Amino acid sequence: MHATTHRRLCGALGAGLLALIGGILVLAGAAPFGTPALAVQVVLVVTAGAFDVVAAFENPATARIDWVRLSGAAKVALGLALPVGVGGQAGGVGGPLVLVAAAAGGLSLVAVGVDMWYYAGRHVYGRPLSVDTERGANER
Repeated sequence: MHATTHRRLCGALGAGLLALIGGILVLAGAAPFGTPALAVQVVLVVTAGAFDVVAAFENPATARIDWVRLSGAAKVALGLALPVGVGGQAGGVGGPLVLVAAAAGGLSLVAVGVDMWYYAGRHVYGRPLSVDTERGANER
């Protein structure tokens, strides 16, 4: 998969996150903002969605900050959102085991985001995403 496809997939993920949160807010009203932990989780997911949507297209923000970095910031925000919502549910189903699982999943997303921010995805994808692989080796 080349960089353009990754970029469009980031936009689809961001749009999906924004649609999910929008749907929840339409159905539940202000209930997700009833506890501080859920409010922070909603804000982090909306931030992740917005960063991914912005990263998907050429615009003034991507002219200043590379799209891979914006997408990496989105992955960090999404990774932080996972344990925040679970940790705020005292006495929830599963208790500490669910919190540990959410933290492990969130940590892996944060690691992907950090790799995308600092190394353009070199460690996760095997090469930097900013490199266009469609060109032949002798054209570089």
